Amino acid sequence: MRKTKLSNRVAAAIALVSLSHPFTQAASDGVYPLTENSWSNPEFKKRFLGSYGFDLEINPKITSEESEQLQQVAEFMNSDPSEAIRILEAGLTADSSAALDYTIGSLYLQQGETDKAIETYRGAIKKFPNFFRAYQNIGFALVQQAKYDEAKPMLIEAIEIGGGNGTLFGLLGYCFLNTGDTSLSLDAYRQALLFQPDSSDWLLGKLNSLLDLQMNEEAIGMLSDLIAKRPSEANFWMMQANAYMGARDFEKALANLELVSRMGAASPASLALLGDIFLNEGLADLAVERYTDAIKSGDLPAQKLLTAAEGLAQRGSIQQSLDLVSRIESGYSSKLSPKDELALLNLKASGALAQGDSAAASKILEEIVSKDPLNGKALLLLGDLYKSKDDTENAMIQYERASKVKGFEAKALISLARLEVALKDYSSAITNLRRANALEPKAYLEDYISRLEAASKPR
Repeated sequence: MRKTKLSNRVAAAIALVSLSHPFTQAASDGVYPLTENSWSNPEFKKRFLGSYGFDLEINPKITSEESEQLQQVAEFMNSDPSEAIRILEAGLTADSSAALDYTIGSLYLQQGETDKAIETYRGAIKKFPNFFRAYQNIGFALVQQAKYDEAKPMLIEAIEIGGGNGTLFGLLGYCFLNTGDTSLSLDAYRQALLFQPDSSDWLLGKLNSLLDLQMNEEAIGMLSDLIAKRPSEANFWMMQANAYMGARDFEKALANLELVSRMGAASPASLALLGDIFLNEGLADLAVERYTDAIKSGDLPAQKLLTAAEGLAQRGSIQQSLDLVSRIESGYSSKLSPKDELALLNLKASGALAQGDSAAASKILEEIVSKDPLNGKALLLLGDLYKSKDDTENAMIQYERASKVKGFEAKALISLARLEVALKDYSSAITNLRRANALEPKAYLEDYISRLEAASKPR
């Protein structure tokens, strides 16, 4: 009944959105890298290089002799930059204006020799410490090289010296976003949009910042405006679906993602997100279908799918979890890392145990432990398996081994203590529970220890 109601509500939502926004074409995936402000954009390149100081108000000033020198090479600047560099460098001295260094740097940049350009711009700054354009162009060049930490101080210095503009604030936001300083990236993008309100790069940067900061309501509103203007842009629908997920409005997220599929723009990531929604809604079979589509359609990280299989198992959908594991195994046969292979084996072992197939579980767990003797999860499962067979000695060995694995100490000590309680070895059980409680304090452990202490006192 629940599945039918959910399907009907989603279908209604899709129909409503479809009437409001007829689709004309599918949009391409991907928000980044930058589009408007990248070296591949001729307009950006033109802005970036400027005009070597001829039509710009550039400080420092140049002498009449230097002006003649620049005029001499003007004809080579576009047709033969190498010759222009040769002539200018031949006449360059320690006393030459920083404007000449700047010009040479821009010529190197035109040639694609970014490192030489940056070095030459730095030389200009040494001669003239408040050289706004030199700081700005170093920042631009470093962003193009994806050296975001190095670019930030250059862009900030340019803003402090010459005042901000949309490109400077936008690129600074881009740097902050790529270095994990999301609050600062949001501030920078907001400033950039004051200067360039229609910039796709800065709008998408602001959206990514909002989503990273889990400011979902603001992101949803912003995306609604963008979708109204550009309904065929699949990325906007996808980003809004992520925001709806963050706001736990799964039905609207589902409607958006199904629309992305209708547009022919479904990606492995969007299909996997659909699977996550169905998983959260308890629709395990539909979740597995979407995860399977994701496996078929592209290179989704195996870890994402393994996490989904574990989520299915945790919700009690054991067979569906094993079905997904089987599809991961066949779809990623040559792509799984050793760590992923062990995770997959753990899932198979857990599933076999849950289905009561102790023989299969035992075989898989022994294989895991032989490959990875410090696999805490497998050691705990193996201990549980021996315990279910009343093989107390081997169960205790596995729990003790697991208690020495980082991250599994407390769980293993508790399992060991429970076994000791069954054997009426209260003293050892209390010791192990105290060790577990010291590692991961829990109120129920305190209570358990108190009851064991009371039970172990002579009457």
